[in-house]
Amino acid sequence: MKSRIHFVFLKKQKTYFLFIKIFILFWFSGLGNHALGQSFGFRLQHEKDIVEIPFEVHNGFLVVTVHVNKSFPLHFIFDTGAEHTILCKPLYAEILRLNTSRTIRLIGADLRQELIAHVATNVNIQVGDAIAPSQDILILSDEYFKLDEYVGIEIQGIIGADLFRNYVLKIDYSKNKISIQRSHFFKPPRRKWKEVPVSIEKSKPYLLAQAHQNDTIINVKLLLDTGASLSLLLHTNTNENLKLPDHFVRGSLGRGLGGILEGLIGRLHSLRFGGFYFNNIVTNYQDVLETIEPESISHRNGIIGSMLLSRFNIIIDYPKEKLYLQSHWRYNKGFKYDRSGLELIVSGQKLETITVYNLIENSPAESAGFQKGDLIKSVNYIPTALLKLSGVNQKLQKRVGKKIRIKIKRNGKIMILKFRLKDLI
Repeated sequence: MKSRIHFVFLKKQKTYFLFIKIFILFWFSGLGNHALGQSFGFRLQHEKDIVEIPFEVHNGFLVVTVHVNKSFPLHFIFDTGAEHTILCKPLYAEILRLNTSRTIRLIGADLRQELIAHVATNVNIQVGDAIAPSQDILILSDEYFKLDEYVGIEIQGIIGADLFRNYVLKIDYSKNKISIQRSHFFKPPRRKWKEVPVSIEKSKPYLLAQAHQNDTIINVKLLLDTGASLSLLLHTNTNENLKLPDHFVRGSLGRGLGGILEGLIGRLHSLRFGGFYFNNIVTNYQDVLETIEPESISHRNGIIGSMLLSRFNIIIDYPKEKLYLQSHWRYNKGFKYDRSGLELIVSGQKLETITVYNLIENSPAESAGFQKGDLIKSVNYIPTALLKLSGVNQKLQKRVGKKIRIKIKRNGKIMILKFRLKDLI
């Protein structure tokens, strides 16, 4: 389940881009500190300090608790693929009385719908033990991104690299803990860690990998994106050798400005980088829009997302452009994909209403008679109020042949639909 919204940012006769996917991918190409103002990021009181940030994982997203101007707790996605920190819900800007200095106009990829964002200055942000006392952030003027529907909990914003790009960032997926420290006092790890070549471009980390598909090995440049709830995405039109696999499905990329956007999902034969090797990876295949200059996305060929990154503990030394990886118990787990054909979102005041928003053609769910807009009430007798969105998705990834019984509500009527899971890719 993936979504994508594409924007063009117009300023001083230049074109900039903002992408957001349900696997949350963000960037403002060319939008640096000169555009947002003076943003210093996290401050460490003492030179040798190491500050820690706990996180939770919801539907593949790293979610951290954030206090803005010493307020009540908010939920932000921690995103190494985002250059800037963003408050996605303007209501909270009013509640927190954030001061904005100017307006940025965004226009949709169809060049028809204009969107507005504001720059808020001197914002105090605390995430765990890390504090940014004077930060500039973006505030969207409307709730364009319905992140709650895909994450499964209320999400107010995105933590971007402007907060941590001057430090060493460690993401411990085995303990659900993030830590930052000064590069000058960081000692590279030795045992069980591997140093992997990386480049830091526009505050975002990229590595070179080898993709193997259709008896061809292709060198690819990939963004390491903790804000992408996927394993791998490849831009098929960035290299003539990047081809679709023999078997793929057309699935929804989620909600764009003009409605539901579609994409292709299949499996890559293998991926290698830094001595690590993965087989049969669930991969999203997507063309880069012709309106996007290759320089604006650092000539990349795709993204490594959190579903693959979570198989490692990760250290990124941003100032020295160093990457260290340590595999852990998830490393050898297979790459799962939905076996039902149901694509779901969650809504409602308590985010307990799970709705079918798209169906994959020729899937078990389509054959069983599901329709867009069906409300999922229970799965195999377990109420969705207990399962939540992530629990339902896990049920739909079980072994091939498993019988699934789903209670739905359609036009006020309760129905029971049954099917058996099968491989779609």
